[in-house]
Amino acid sequence: MRLRGCKTRSMSRAGTPTDNAAMESINGWIKAELFMDLHVTGEKPVKEEVDDYILFFNEQRPAYSLGYLTPKQYRERHMPIC
Repeated sequence: MRLRGCKTRSMSRAGTPTDNAAMESINGWIKAELFMDLHVTGEKPVKEEVDDYILFFNEQRPAYSLGYLTPKQYRERHMPIC
């Protein structure tokens, strides 16, 4: 059963790298912000650093493109609950 307003995830077919560009962009943001802006020192395991960054990105970091809301705030205000 598919709920109205919800999107399904897709994976591109072999030889169609459209999904890869988005993931590479996200990887670039993570690297730049983790190492330059957040000054990761390597004292914690990488998985823990990335988990902390994802929480920061989604719940604490306002985005200009979202009207200075965090992704979580934007989603709560503008998206249907699925």
